[in-house]
Amino acid sequence: MFSKIAFTATLLLSQISLASAAIVNFDDLDASGGDLVLDTLSPYQGFTWTNFSAYTSIPGFPGFNNGIVSPDNAAYSGGESFGPIVTPVIGKIEADDPFDFVSAYLGSGYYDDLSLTVQGRLNGTLLFTTTLTLDTAAPLFVNFGFTGINELNFFAAATGSTTDPFQCGTVNCTQFTLDNLTFAPGSTTPPPNPLPEPSSLALLCLGGAGAWALRRRKVKA
Repeated sequence: MFSKIAFTATLLLSQISLASAAIVNFDDLDASGGDLVLDTLSPYQGFTWTNFSAYTSIPGFPGFNNGIVSPDNAAYSGGESFGPIVTPVIGKIEADDPFDFVSAYLGSGYYDDLSLTVQGRLNGTLLFTTTLTLDTAAPLFVNFGFTGINELNFFAAATGSTTDPFQCGTVNCTQFTLDNLTFAPGSTTPPPNPLPEPSSLALLCLGGAGAWALRRRKVKA
């Protein structure tokens, strides 16, 4: 009897959590006149965005077009180079109150086999980290399950297996796409023990300051 009651309670809680979840798909924005820098729109959907822009389909760039899950829009990050600059955060999403990062669709704009590390933090303390491999052909759906955080960090980097099918080059080409991000109010579940900072992230680099302008130039080329 107890197990049935526990199961029913768990099911009810999951339904409540699902009912309160919100999907950010960027489709409420008008990007038909050009990419919209989300940094300037913050707070957008209750979050502060750093180094992200919303876009709509642009013929000739399959990686970005394929990253759009729900028409007409998605978002993309700035890019970084192969250089030795040790400032690895390529994108950030923050909120004043804790939230759960449930899931998202993530793709690559230019590179195949692009490495993307996603971290969840609470007041600066690292609680979750996941590393993915992204391609330009289709976005990857990921169940993150990051609970009770107030900051997401994204680190994109080329690896030895990364290829450049569209001949983007080596500067500002690690841009990744994101769409249909599912968030929920911060879980009451106690957060896990803090994770150690991965030393490998010190090898990543940032070159996203001109990423938006570079993408526009590539589009017009």
